[in-house]
Amino acid sequence: MTQAETKETLIDLETLQRVAPIIRNAAHPLRLRILDYLQHAGGERNVSQIVEAAEAEQAVVSQQLRILKDQGILSARREGTNVYYRIADPSVLLLLDCIRHHKK
Repeated sequence: MTQAETKETLIDLETLQRVAPIIRNAAHPLRLRILDYLQHAGGERNVSQIVEAAEAEQAVVSQQLRILKDQGILSARREGTNVYYRIADPSVLLLLDCIRHHKK
């Protein structure tokens, strides 16, 4: 492959700059666990359910949820006293696919 052909197949810099913060913010073991849980749960879940699945303290999970929400990876809605989270950017799930593939 020539240098010109290689350059044409590379991901453009604008795309890399756009996704780098998403990857950086998702790349934390607890955040990945939360994303994995929400993916397998098949929809939105409340904070208590996420805390139980993450096997971590509520304060720590809430902090991680806020980071994921601030980055647009998750979205949240309030219903009474419960806050429900769901995956807002399904492209982040490709990271989980890469992890599963690497594990094998």
